[in-house]
Amino acid sequence: MRRAAVFFVVLAVASGLAKAEATRFAGGVVDLSWVEGGALSIRIALDSVPQSPSKTLTWVVTVSALRFKDGVHSWQLHVNPTNASLVVVPNDFLMTQRFTLPQLHVEVTEFEPGRTLSLLIPRSGLIPELVVPGDRVQVHALWIQQEPLVETIVPSSSPTGGGGDASTGRVPVQTVYAVGSPIQQAFSLKDESTGKPLDGASARIALVRVDAGAADGLVDYLYEEPDPESGLVSYEFDTASLAPGTYDLIVWVGPLGAVERERIELVEATP
Repeated sequence: MRRAAVFFVVLAVASGLAKAEATRFAGGVVDLSWVEGGALSIRIALDSVPQSPSKTLTWVVTVSALRFKDGVHSWQLHVNPTNASLVVVPNDFLMTQRFTLPQLHVEVTEFEPGRTLSLLIPRSGLIPELVVPGDRVQVHALWIQQEPLVETIVPSSSPTGGGGDASTGRVPVQTVYAVGSPIQQAFSLKDESTGKPLDGASARIALVRVDAGAADGLVDYLYEEPDPESGLVSYEFDTASLAPGTYDLIVWVGPLGAVERERIELVEATP
């Protein structure tokens, strides 16, 4: 790395932020938001600093993209007090490659060992569409545990005003379901000017458990491409194994960059 001091530089990026998506987890919080210029800001903060840690203070951020059109399967970023790197896994796993952060113009804008990590990740650059709305993000703190501390989803790259985007039928009208009843919907992705399916269109659909006072939890995640003839996208979530409670159904559509969210209540099935 050319400048180790980059770990301790704090870049003021508060101005120009799109609406942030904050996810609280046991022991900390992670905030995701888009900044002007098309970069994703990720800030992770723990509530306390470890006392005499026995392991290296290494943060790991894993992003699952699964975007076959863009050629990006996933990538993983490692940051500790002495080193930082990013490993990109394309759909051809044999082409996996390690990069330095400057090579991909990724910036560490805040770093306090064992406490905070802030990153700026460009959406496009040497690798087009390195991160886009709908990608799944896992945050690991290896001195605490191997499994992720939290999992969340990259938000829309556009601010959501008022009540958010107008519905286009990508989320169901029904908002209350009995356990065991499928949550399902179908919608069309067509070019309004030609009436033909959108080239390269896809949808990412997530079902997230909303847990008051704790971190939201990803229940299921789907990647769907429209029928090449009709442009129809259909999806279904099985609720038979889910607990009653509140869920968010989130649909991201590319290349439009649109996002829709619906609050779902799952209730006990009546005898």
